[in-house]
Amino acid sequence: MAKLFVFGIGGTGSRVIRSLVMLMAAGVKIQSCDKIVPIIIDPDTQNGDMNRTVELLKTYKHIHDALGRREEGFFHTDISTLSSIAGDGTAKIRDSFVYDFGGINKPFKDHVGYNQLDVESQALIDLLFTPENLNNSLDVGFRGSPNVGSVVLNEIIDSPEMRFFASNFQSGDRIFFVSSIFGGTGAAGFPLLLKNFKDSRTGLPNAASLNAALTGAMVVLPYFSLEQPAAGVEADFIDSNTFTTKAKDALSYYQNHLNGVNAVYYMGDTPDKPMENNPGRASQRNDAHLVELLSALAIVDFMDYSDDELSGNETFHEYGLREDVSNVQFQHLDSETRDRIAKQLIRFHYFERYYTTHLPGDAQAAYAKGVDLTGAIRNEPVFKELNKFLANPEFGYQSWLRELSRKERTFDALNLSETDFNRMVSDKHIETGFLNKGIHQGSFVKELNRASESISDRDAFKATIKAFEKATDTLVEDKLKYS
Repeated sequence: MAKLFVFGIGGTGSRVIRSLVMLMAAGVKIQSCDKIVPIIIDPDTQNGDMNRTVELLKTYKHIHDALGRREEGFFHTDISTLSSIAGDGTAKIRDSFVYDFGGINKPFKDHVGYNQLDVESQALIDLLFTPENLNNSLDVGFRGSPNVGSVVLNEIIDSPEMRFFASNFQSGDRIFFVSSIFGGTGAAGFPLLLKNFKDSRTGLPNAASLNAALTGAMVVLPYFSLEQPAAGVEADFIDSNTFTTKAKDALSYYQNHLNGVNAVYYMGDTPDKPMENNPGRASQRNDAHLVELLSALAIVDFMDYSDDELSGNETFHEYGLREDVSNVQFQHLDSETRDRIAKQLIRFHYFERYYTTHLPGDAQAAYAKGVDLTGAIRNEPVFKELNKFLANPEFGYQSWLRELSRKERTFDALNLSETDFNRMVSDKHIETGFLNKGIHQGSFVKELNRASESISDRDAFKATIKAFEKATDTLVEDKLKYS
């Protein structure tokens, strides 16, 4: 069974994986693999972006496991932790989506043993690293300094987690990297991991399979800026004015040293209003961005290619909107992207809007009475997990969609605040009148009841999800006529 290992490196890596999980929840198909294994690499163990993505992944996994293996539908894609792929319960690593750095809560100078070096070696270190680099604590990441990150991250290759990954890597599995090119962790981590995986002399297990593995990468260019401190104020901050220069330097390096990648995707945008400058820890929790959603689609696109199409080739991809607009709707995406995600996202949005606003009043509806849905929602833990996925204010679907609408370039295809199902899709309204009332609570219940008649499963959660899948599919096809 082929696996896709997605390395989300740094804060951008976590945010892109968050959008990927939303696409998988909506039922977007990912080809050529039976399981996605995210591996988040970030030394900042308190990073807000990372931790809410981890909570989202855990919640998704609970829901997927409750539904069981399926070929399509909401939450059908298997997203697993690294430790779970062994299958025999013998893994000696932590059951987590995050690489364990073991708490490197000390300054970089202590990490490299600066005070124990001779004078000549100290002079060399002083030449390569600034005093700020040397004194910064590593437990908040590398603060836009890939030269620091490359030293620290080089040590993870011989870690138990990386050896476990390599030991369980099989021929046919694929690798995908997600990282920014203008920061510290991502800019350092991607080329370093790639170099080690593609080195024929690597000490990692299954070296031949790793060397030959089809590999893709999303390289995220600058797409946001950060507030600068007031004049004369001493502040711990990241200078986003250097993002473009760092990106150019990294691209120059990639041009000559990026070997072994079959497909490289580039994504970026003109930064809008500067965000609050939070170098790390829990306060680094950026709103979701359209760039991250489109970056997640690169993973889907990469898996659409067959082995033959990727083997022996090195391809480069960029993404462009049909129009340079501030409020991006489905009509502004190319037809290939719309075909991949529009219907699935609309169906999931209809499901979420009905489930959270109308379902509590449906206790006497046939689809609900048949499985004692009211009692199941009250007593079964998986329904609590679903509520978390949809409505948790920190990481849930509602929060993600709301964040996407707060940027200057918004993803405005779906209306979270709209209560009329006929107006929830921004560029596709249903015309209603005396003879056509479109989609409303009554028509939704009718389709749910009809769907439940063909569902033999008496498990309340499985039956409910299946009923919503069938009902939303019919409503989108027959009422909204979105294809």
